[in-house]
Amino acid sequence: HSPGVQPADLEEVVKKGVKTMVIGRGMSEALQVPASTVDYLKKNGVDVLVLQTEKAVAEYNALAAQGVRVGGVFHSTC
Repeated sequence: HSPGVQPADLEEVVKKGVKTMVIGRGMSEALQVPASTVDYLKKNGVDVLVLQTEKAVAEYNALAAQGVRVGGVFHSTC
């Protein structure tokens, strides 16, 4: 769970041109998302939401249904 989601973990999704990235931290929110990862996304013009996994999945699905170019990683280190 540490060091958590790193910028390199997101590069492929960012290159696809997403406008919003949803990151799930696991059911107990133990997965870390460092400030450097959030900064990386913002510097690439991507809005970021960091949520508990169930909430992240619901948010991802809602954004996708609205036609938002959304990417997601859900407890990606396990």
